[in-house]
Amino acid sequence: MSDDPLVIPVIREEVTADAKPVRTGGVRITKTVETHEQLLTQELRKGRADVQRRPMNEVVDGPLEPRREGRTLIIPVVSEQLAANGCGPQWVLTEEIRVTQIEEAETVQHRVPLREEKAIVERVDAAGNTTRVAEPATRVAPTVAARQAPARGSKPVLAKAAEAPDRDVQPGTISRSLVAAKRNKEKVVQRVLSKDRSILRRKVDE
Repeated sequence: MSDDPLVIPVIREEVTADAKPVRTGGVRITKTVETHEQLLTQELRKGRADVQRRPMNEVVDGPLEPRREGRTLIIPVVSEQLAANGCGPQWVLTEEIRVTQIEEAETVQHRVPLREEKAIVERVDAAGNTTRVAEPATRVAPTVAARQAPARGSKPVLAKAAEAPDRDVQPGTISRSLVAAKRNKEKVVQRVLSKDRSILRRKVDE
């Protein structure tokens, strides 16, 4: 028989917690660019000159200066000619050049391409199924009058405050008011008793 000690191992199980990342889903964003045309209308003005030459053949005293009649500039053209009776030269208005400024308005239309980006947001789960996320609705900020005006059928704030019980009163405030009322009552009783005693003293003295 061997004298070596008997070794009996004691074994226990232990649990080790570990975590690993698992893809459960994701978000897919698709951005597209859309192009649409917008019709622009603009009124344009342009000016032009109308030139007319009118023959006159009139005898004048001498050279004439240009003159204006409204928007028309009249430029006289004179020449020195010999008189028919042989008395000498004379000035003759041969023609008038009339330059009139005319303004015209023209409406021009032009189509301009405009580009706009739109984003499509989709949620993808672990199975690969996609769910489209709705676009947020445009919120309109309420006006000042709408925020201040009370709702129809609701009571005023002051009326509610008067009808509701006063929950902000502390117990210490109630006890102090009771003590003050008790002291006032004792003062009144003392005044009455002192008055009665003074009346009794008068009667005894008499």
